[in-house]
Amino acid sequence: MKTLSLKWNGECIKKLECIEEILEPCAITVGNFDGVHLGHRFLIDKLKEEAFARNLKTVVLSFYPHPLKVLAPKQLPCELTSLEERAELLATLGVDYTVFLKFDEKFSLMRAEDFLLDILYNRLKARFLLVGYDWRFGYKREGEIELAKEVGQRLGFDVLSVEPFKLGQHVVSSTLIRRLLREGRLEEARNYLGRPYWIRRRVIKGDGRGTSIGVPTANLEGTENLCLKEGVYAVVVEEHLIGVANYGYRPTFDGNKKVLEVHILDFEGNLRNKKIKVEFVKFLREERKFDSVHELLHQIHQDVALARSLLK
Repeated sequence: MKTLSLKWNGECIKKLECIEEILEPCAITVGNFDGVHLGHRFLIDKLKEEAFARNLKTVVLSFYPHPLKVLAPKQLPCELTSLEERAELLATLGVDYTVFLKFDEKFSLMRAEDFLLDILYNRLKARFLLVGYDWRFGYKREGEIELAKEVGQRLGFDVLSVEPFKLGQHVVSSTLIRRLLREGRLEEARNYLGRPYWIRRRVIKGDGRGTSIGVPTANLEGTENLCLKEGVYAVVVEEHLIGVANYGYRPTFDGNKKVLEVHILDFEGNLRNKKIKVEFVKFLREERKFDSVHELLHQIHQDVALARSLLK
């Protein structure tokens, strides 16, 4: 599978291979795919089935950043996956191309028919389009499935929508999973994701407080908007190391910015600038302010003992 960036407004997304167009006829699905959960996997499996029947390549088209970051920043949801994490997860699903398109103010003004004709049909060679039951697109979300079917009929490509994927009584959605994670309900979120919840982020320089009290931590980059309840977690790092992570403001030290810090048990080494995978296994307790560093340290040792008992 190739992960690509479709040039738009003269720009591509950094660190991705930049293309003007795809040259082969394709079956395409479109969405944000935040979390790459079971509902997304259901949609992509259907895409692969339809593409095989039509002898087409498969394309997953996604946007970066999230459209609400441009259109309504105050309504921007918390983040399940970064761009790189989304690409990594989609790469496991057997599609031919994952294409990201930079969403900016100019793109938000594109009319629905222009999106179908210029982006999907001309540049991405859509000859089949598969979308969710409530798909909307184009300027002010003016486009809907019936318009896509009309344009597709005129241009010569089929459009099919699928019903929502349910697990039990619940529609599997990124919104549901975000809520579960924000409530510390990791086991339930795992059911709808179809996998443990994890992130892969770069280790950056912290303020050194953990090391100064004998509990060194790896501080992870770009974690201010994660969909996690503030508190302490038992985690698995790089598939085989166990640890304790704290997500929040570090109130004992009067912190004013949300950070994720991971203390890896029985580990020595320098992880600075390396990307590490952190899998969240169990929510242990809420973050709180301690009266002294000694009291905090006592609680950390209790957290470590509990994490060992859960993850051994």
